[in-house]
Amino acid sequence: MAFGDPSQPYFPYHQPVARQASPSPPLILLDQTWIYRLLHGLNNGGKFGLNEHQLSAIYAHGVQKQVEPYWGYEVQVVFQEVATIIASALSSAVASLRGPALPPPPPPPIMAQTPYIGQFLVAVNGFIQVRNETKLNEYIALEPPFTDHYGLMGQELQTVYPPGREEALEGKCTSLLKAAVEGDDMSPWTTFIKFMAQYLAYLRDVSAEQSKYLETYGLLSELQQRLNSALGHATLGYLVLPTVVANAKLVCRLAIGLDRQPDLIAHLRSSNPSGGGDEGGRETLPERAANILRAAFVTCLNDRVHNLDAQGAPEGKKRGIYTIANLCLKILFQCRKTRNATQIFENIYNSSPPLSAYPKRERVTYLYYLGRFLFQNSHFYRAQLALQYAYDEAPARQECVRQRRQILVYLIASNIILGRFPSQALLSRPEAQGLAELFLPICLAIRAGNLVAFRRHLSLDGEQAPWFLHFRILLQMRNRCEILVWRSLVRKIFLLVGYRPVDPVKASTLSTDHLVTAWNWLESLSTAGEGQEVYTDPDFAEIADGNSERTIDITAMESKVAALIDQGLVSAFISRKLVKVAFLTKAVQKGGDALTAAFPRVWGVLSERVERGGGKVGEVPGWKRDFVGVGGGVVVNLRGVGGIGVHG
Repeated sequence: MAFGDPSQPYFPYHQPVARQASPSPPLILLDQTWIYRLLHGLNNGGKFGLNEHQLSAIYAHGVQKQVEPYWGYEVQVVFQEVATIIASALSSAVASLRGPALPPPPPPPIMAQTPYIGQFLVAVNGFIQVRNETKLNEYIALEPPFTDHYGLMGQELQTVYPPGREEALEGKCTSLLKAAVEGDDMSPWTTFIKFMAQYLAYLRDVSAEQSKYLETYGLLSELQQRLNSALGHATLGYLVLPTVVANAKLVCRLAIGLDRQPDLIAHLRSSNPSGGGDEGGRETLPERAANILRAAFVTCLNDRVHNLDAQGAPEGKKRGIYTIANLCLKILFQCRKTRNATQIFENIYNSSPPLSAYPKRERVTYLYYLGRFLFQNSHFYRAQLALQYAYDEAPARQECVRQRRQILVYLIASNIILGRFPSQALLSRPEAQGLAELFLPICLAIRAGNLVAFRRHLSLDGEQAPWFLHFRILLQMRNRCEILVWRSLVRKIFLLVGYRPVDPVKASTLSTDHLVTAWNWLESLSTAGEGQEVYTDPDFAEIADGNSERTIDITAMESKVAALIDQGLVSAFISRKLVKVAFLTKAVQKGGDALTAAFPRVWGVLSERVERGGGKVGEVPGWKRDFVGVGGGVVVNLRGVGGIGVHG
């Protein structure tokens, strides 16, 4: 994993900087003419009485080198620092003219020792004054390799502010960041000053070497926490939002990369074998990163100063809600701690502006993770709603094939569980290459009621098992689709040997014995086709198996049919006295088809069941739309999300 990316440009400090300025007064930049004007003004105002020759000597020997770092800056931004330098030079010159008895002049100000740091902080101060968010965040570069100016700053930091002098470094920032000290609305932005001190320490200590990635992760995590605090300022916090997002992306990337390279964090694993993860394991490095980023997410979500502008776009810190949420979700899904994602979805559903107000890339990413979360929690109908929207929104371009394929895998899986199979046109798209070989055998087995083929294709020992396990959809497909195979099997047997009377008032029937016979025959084929020794736990090896064949009796068969009836997949009732299954005829009496009445469409049954559960049609918990949620903004608890197609 490459931490440094030389293709990413950074703003060169050594070049003149264009600044935003109001049309009145006009822009005045610091130059030699202005310095001489200030020298004369201070000489006359302070009644020093120096002549032109003396003023030229003061400029050449006491002022010129000290003010060089300020060349090209707005006078209003650097006036205080430059005026202090000139006044000090004038006082020293007058004192030297009065005789050698006077004490030696004071040492040069710290600005002379650290000109590049001073120039950097003065520029940052100016950006805060004019609320120039873009330039401020261009100056705060985070990822090495850095430009020359950063290297010179690093040398100054190592010389003047080595580790252990953090308080002095913070004092330096306080002295030059006057705009942050003054703040806004009588509220100083002290958290930004602390962040800048931490940022300079980061520039001093960071390394792009792979062996130092863990130390870099620690530095970035500390920096992220300082950024989160600076972001919390009510009126000025939005200025660092782009930096918060940029740093969060680095934290996310490093955390996931380190988690994939256990040799770099082996000492962490050995020192913390168990932790506080919500799935019972230790708190992983990515999970720790997600907890840090979640603080920034909450700050953006709770922004009470900004909302949506006249065009319906988010303003202020609200802009970062979905970007930071997506980073947190990426981390949580990577480290398989998705229970922690519940709170993110609930908070967005209750407090966020509508998802439609945000850029397409954020909408697609968020709905992809929401769809995966709902799929994982067996809420397949609403999962496919979110995934279908994400798939439709994702651009059908070559560079987006990988993202569209990720969405399509879960979208197809959700729809198959709901009884809808992918078309040939869909499977022929570029992002669907290879998916036909994986999903079509399942669809064919369900349609034919072929229990043997279904179980073989989704076997844990099957050829395709690693792929299904990689996407974490194998168990859902096995458990949720098997009941659809039962339904097709019952339907097929009914077509072959079921009794269908001429009189539509009378019910069609099917003997339970026929179902038992067919089922046991399929079970025997399944056992014969396995051809493998079944694993037995050594602790139970001596327990004899009185019946090695997997057979089913009438009671078990009735239980399976009852499950189909209870879920609405078969319209029938069981007559235990007659040992038959009787199919309802209400639809036939109204002019419908007997077969359709007995076996209604799976998609219609399951989707109607969800919509009857309450709420607005097509509503998905976690997806904030333009309309208000259930009950006008009440808390929607996703922890209790129930499964579709499974009773209980």
